[in-house]
Amino acid sequence: MSEERGKGDRSETPLSNTLSSNDKYLPDADLSMVALPDKMEEPSVPHFRDKPVQHLVDGFCLIFREYNDCEYWICEEKKKGSYFVQWLEFRDSKPQKFHRMLSNRNGLDVENEKRDQALVRYLHNRAGIEKVEISQFLEEVGIFIGENRYSLSPEYDETSAEDKDTLEANDESEEIPEEKKEELIEILKRPNLLSFIDEALYERSPDDGFIIGEVESKHTLNFNCVGARLGSSTINTLKGASSIGKTNTANVVTGLHRTKKVGSLSDTALKYADDLHNIDILYIQETLEEEFKNKETRLMSADDGGFIAETTIKNPKTGEFEVQQTTIPVKTLVTTTTAIELDPEFASRNFIIPVDDSEEQTKRILEENFKSTEKKLQEIKGEIDFNTKYVDLKDSYSLLKSYTVLIPYESDLLEIFPTSNPRARRDSKKLMQLIKESALLFQFQRCRDELNDLPVLVASWVDLAHAIILGGPILEATLTGFDKRLIEALPVIYEIIDEKGYVSTKSLQKKLKKSSKYAWQILNFFEDNGYIYHDSDTKRLFGIKGKAKVYIKTGAREYKNLLLAIGNIDWFDIKNKEENFIKEQIPNSSHQVGEHIYLPHYDPTAPNKVVYKQTPIHSEEFGIYQNKATEDVKTSENNSEILKDESRNIESDKVVKQSENVEIDYRNLTAIEKAILTELASFHKHTIGSLIDELKSRFQTVEIRKTIIDMEGSGWLS
Repeated sequence: MSEERGKGDRSETPLSNTLSSNDKYLPDADLSMVALPDKMEEPSVPHFRDKPVQHLVDGFCLIFREYNDCEYWICEEKKKGSYFVQWLEFRDSKPQKFHRMLSNRNGLDVENEKRDQALVRYLHNRAGIEKVEISQFLEEVGIFIGENRYSLSPEYDETSAEDKDTLEANDESEEIPEEKKEELIEILKRPNLLSFIDEALYERSPDDGFIIGEVESKHTLNFNCVGARLGSSTINTLKGASSIGKTNTANVVTGLHRTKKVGSLSDTALKYADDLHNIDILYIQETLEEEFKNKETRLMSADDGGFIAETTIKNPKTGEFEVQQTTIPVKTLVTTTTAIELDPEFASRNFIIPVDDSEEQTKRILEENFKSTEKKLQEIKGEIDFNTKYVDLKDSYSLLKSYTVLIPYESDLLEIFPTSNPRARRDSKKLMQLIKESALLFQFQRCRDELNDLPVLVASWVDLAHAIILGGPILEATLTGFDKRLIEALPVIYEIIDEKGYVSTKSLQKKLKKSSKYAWQILNFFEDNGYIYHDSDTKRLFGIKGKAKVYIKTGAREYKNLLLAIGNIDWFDIKNKEENFIKEQIPNSSHQVGEHIYLPHYDPTAPNKVVYKQTPIHSEEFGIYQNKATEDVKTSENNSEILKDESRNIESDKVVKQSENVEIDYRNLTAIEKAILTELASFHKHTIGSLIDELKSRFQTVEIRKTIIDMEGSGWLS
């Protein structure tokens, strides 16, 4: 065909509407031939399942099947090097989207387990079609596209500005039907939203990974991931020994958000990554100890304004080599590590999130692992539909909006952080960030308005409680650099020194029943941080030969628990300040400040081992109400046994807490004293009875009671 005929003569066979090669003669400004009228039939149009492929400007749609008066099609589009796939439901010839687009580097002809599982789940939840049938269809589609990719893929210039930043330009919430949006908003309006999140992270297929327990770790990480969606950024390191669930926790939580997962990351990879605008979270699966000194991870915090990558390029005009700088935008970073000690600069920018490695947690996980067959049978029989809550939670997050968060009680937080520790300057910001992220997550339950056309959100006393209850242990680990391994090892080190006069790698290894390298790393950490030091005189005194180091106490440092300071907040005052702030700054608001919070409690009878109890702000458990056990005591003149029983009950109901402003030498505590102080350092308030119940599996009741009395006599407890 001549060029003239190609442009204007339509007496010949019409151009193919597959847009594969014949459209190359069309004028750039004329796209009239992109889609031909229906009457111009073209036998070369590919057919799938006896129906013609429907072509889009950027892709195509393939028929799946008719079901309940609807037709279901699978669509694939390619934009800026990424493939986007989505189901469409046709009812009365009208297309309906019912889930967000899924993006991937490859199309449907390349297997991607995570994407395909999501597609199966979306359609199954929407239409009730069997998952096996949907999976078989996707396999058939993959083969068909692989054999016909050239004729299916349009050759179309995608340089328009509208297509730039595809995911960022597309509001995920616009793809959710209005009826579904209302359901998702109701989820976000739940006062016990944390309980729903807990269930969503647990009620998942055994093959997909699930989280049981890990209350503080999963909620703190999720708060920071929600913040990443709405403009804030953090660095999060899940830290602990090998094989205790760090990666699983990171996988399941980050799966709720737009995440780029990589095995490692270099400055060059950061510079040339063309999909960073499509994600909120950068997830490096494992970081080795020596890698924490790399600048590309260290400089991804908000304080640094991002990462500046430098590469050498050749100037085509001068022929000289020049250094080109590229600023990479700040992203929330998530990683895991088994390292004992992190690079100080990196650690100071971090949320160090310790993972629960207790025997109780191991037991919970083992019990769940040995239920996998039972769960799989329930899924096959249709008795349970895993991931429903997880998917709904993920979709609900797309409805969250950005706000400027106002904190009415900022000045009250000044006393929490020790001024003697310079790290408190940066770590105090972490507490503020958790408060803001909690408010953003619960935004449908907070006071919202506009001030000078700026959308604002008022943080509640509940958000402060969330930050303390759930983030307190993480802030403690961040401020001190301690994780659970270090906290548990320090008293053991002091105990060995008290018994032998010194501690060495060999003696600590024997006591901890760990490797010599592990013991050496522990001792090295505490030496670097001033808790112990190597003493040559002690080595000579005990006649120790060779290169072995021996350590003794410095006396210069002692471990003080940050949570003790946090626990002394006047919650009624915080709540009153919130109410007054709203009255003064947003006088037309009808918002009512609530008086309840849902506190997590481990419960072995619950499927996910955690329940969230509604707790009023004035309750004993919340630490505000002062127990008046000595008042209104009923006496009985005729029954001395009743008197004894009542006396025991009164004593058991007595609230016990660590005294304020008392100096305790943590180096010389007994095992029971350490256990009692550790329990009292948690957010939950204890009576003598609850303290005995908590510790009686490890110590005798008589010993616990006697120790409490002795500690009260020393002024340590009140």
